[in-house]
Amino acid sequence: MFIGEALLKIVVSGFYFGENTYLKDPWNILDFIIVLFSVLTWLLEIFLGTSISFVRSFRALRALRPLRVVSTNEGMKTVVDALFHSIPALSNVLLIVLLFILVFAILGIMLLVG
Repeated sequence: MFIGEALLKIVVSGFYFGENTYLKDPWNILDFIIVLFSVLTWLLEIFLGTSISFVRSFRALRALRPLRVVSTNEGMKTVVDALFHSIPALSNVLLIVLLFILVFAILGIMLLVG
């Protein structure tokens, strides 16, 4: 179903060349990578068998499939974009929390030793 959706979008809007083509949207790039690795894993399993170890590493990319649902729902896109934009501010908070943990760890060690 995902392969069909990707192929249909590519046929309708074009693949790369043009203004509003398939690979100009970052969500479509994510969709394409997930579909590409799923097809690649499927082909490697068919032609090489499952005993090859690097095929198992491609299976881990199947965990990205739920992210495809985000690309079809505008509300979910807004939430995910807001989360990604909040990461720099959260990193500042993380540094402050780590500083407090360091201070209290030093105080705790001083109480245990002294």
